[in-house]
Amino acid sequence: MLEEFVSLGKWWLPHNPEVIVPGKLSFLPESGAKLELIGSFYSSPFEKTDQVKDISLPINIFNVEDEDDSNLVSGIELKFIKPEEIIILGLLDNNEEISLYRCSGQITKFEFGKNRENLSFNVEYVFRKIHFEKEQDIKFKSISVQYSHLEKWVGKSGIEVATSQEENKICVSYQPPSNIHLTKIGSLDINITFSQMYINPFDLYFGTTYYKANIEQKTYLTIQNPCNQPLDECINLLISFRDLLSFAITKPTSVIEITGIVNVIYQKPVKQKNLSITIEEELRETQVIIMFGLWGSAKNSEIELSPHEMLFTFSDVEKNLGAVFETWINKKETYEFVFDLLMTTIYTPSLYLHYKFINIIQALEAYHTSKYEGIYQDQKIYEKGLYTLFREILNNFPSEITDKEKGISDEFRNALKGKLKFQTRFTLETRLKEILNNISYLLPNNFIGSMEDRELFARRASETRNALTHHDKEKRKQAAEGLELFQLFHTLTVLLQICLLTELNLTDDSIKTLVQRNRLYLNTWRPR
Repeated sequence: MLEEFVSLGKWWLPHNPEVIVPGKLSFLPESGAKLELIGSFYSSPFEKTDQVKDISLPINIFNVEDEDDSNLVSGIELKFIKPEEIIILGLLDNNEEISLYRCSGQITKFEFGKNRENLSFNVEYVFRKIHFEKEQDIKFKSISVQYSHLEKWVGKSGIEVATSQEENKICVSYQPPSNIHLTKIGSLDINITFSQMYINPFDLYFGTTYYKANIEQKTYLTIQNPCNQPLDECINLLISFRDLLSFAITKPTSVIEITGIVNVIYQKPVKQKNLSITIEEELRETQVIIMFGLWGSAKNSEIELSPHEMLFTFSDVEKNLGAVFETWINKKETYEFVFDLLMTTIYTPSLYLHYKFINIIQALEAYHTSKYEGIYQDQKIYEKGLYTLFREILNNFPSEITDKEKGISDEFRNALKGKLKFQTRFTLETRLKEILNNISYLLPNNFIGSMEDRELFARRASETRNALTHHDKEKRKQAAEGLELFQLFHTLTVLLQICLLTELNLTDDSIKTLVQRNRLYLNTWRPR
């Protein structure tokens, strides 16, 4: 995962390099980077606002106009600055160049009288090993990201091992697998790439003796950016692929490292024929480390995971992964609330079971609402018919003022009108039944059980959600808990997975295969 770090350094603004301020840069994978300065880039900690008059208490930063009344002053109202800097440049204690991009600042310490202040900045992007003087210079030719578990999900290796017991010999060779083109979104080309192996040519020339060898293949998602599209577009694609990968492996995925390739102009001295020295410019590719805060970036790389635990692997969608990825991006917009609830559950593995249950069942409810709407009767027909009768009954029902035993308050009367107005929408139980019916052809024959069992499942899941959401003590006693709650959660998760797999346009046969081999299927709810 992206490593947290803290480092001291010195910092300055590109347009004012003479003012150098010491400070500390810290980075946390989930919250991002923060720069804490011991001092300030600016000549004054204040900025002007509106004109004010008749301020009591004399303050030396105001111009006193009435010398006879020392308690009244007039002048310009001031407030502390909240600076916004596009780029802040820095040099760490180890002489590493740093560029901080999109920085929002505030004063963290101020000493009146001494006119000294300390500033801190929240930083959106950190670029290591480079100085970008201007925003226009931030042009990445390509960006590569390494995710946890990506190697196992892709399942392609270029490492081969051959042993010979007779000769007591082990031969290890490595040839990177061929890059895999996924798709092209706009002008961005998306590929799965593999690490290359480099050997120092001087070692080969001098015949260096090796006493150890370490070969490690790394797998990346790489975005080629020939048209210099904005950085944010590339990052959004990398995050979307991380979410798709987490959905595929059913476990949270971390970003381990992000690197980008930029063109940098280097100046080099060149000796001319007349022995004079001139400075020429040369364009070179440079690798830059990119860092930014990303929610859900816990230490998920430490989770043990094998391919048979995954919902689907690369080999299951190898022929159309590019189309699946594009569809995933589009469906995230269509079912935004569904994806938010699902990703929250995946990226928070320590979440209490009943919260996971609520997230998944609400995701299914939101999915059904978005896809099918789900109403018992057209709203206009309902309002002209049955709802009109409800309103007449409520309007004619006695007030608590005239009938203290049976009457109702005006507030309760209006509340009932509001609730009854929208009773054409399906209940959660009805929505779950319809989802089950719509995807029943993709389910194993013994999934949950008979039709009666499926209706009971929908009722138990609905009752439990209502009890956990509305905190009704009586209903809470009847809600599922323990093993039953565990089974309800996993069964609902399977249903949501199937719904989303159909949205990704996987074939019916492939979905059936994925469901039957999915371990979650073994935890299906069963009636007691």
